[in-house]
Amino acid sequence: MARRKFKVGDKVTVIGSPAVSFTPGVKDELANEKPFTSMVGKVYTVKGFDKIGNAELWPKRSDVVWIEPEFLQLRREETEQD
Repeated sequence: MARRKFKVGDKVTVIGSPAVSFTPGVKDELANEKPFTSMVGKVYTVKGFDKIGNAELWPKRSDVVWIEPEFLQLRREETEQD
């Protein structure tokens, strides 16, 4: 079965977060990892995509997060039947 691609407007659940790594001695002064880990398990609407296919999600009104589709799962509609 082919994996379904997401489209703008789809509801997705964040099922994981990308690994954020830094050169030894460099601190995460901008707290880059926190937005991703706090999103795991929550549902968002896909707002768009960047040139390489990352999904645009808005976890807060003023913040945008770009995340790889491999960390997203399409949310099944509660009215959908098997």
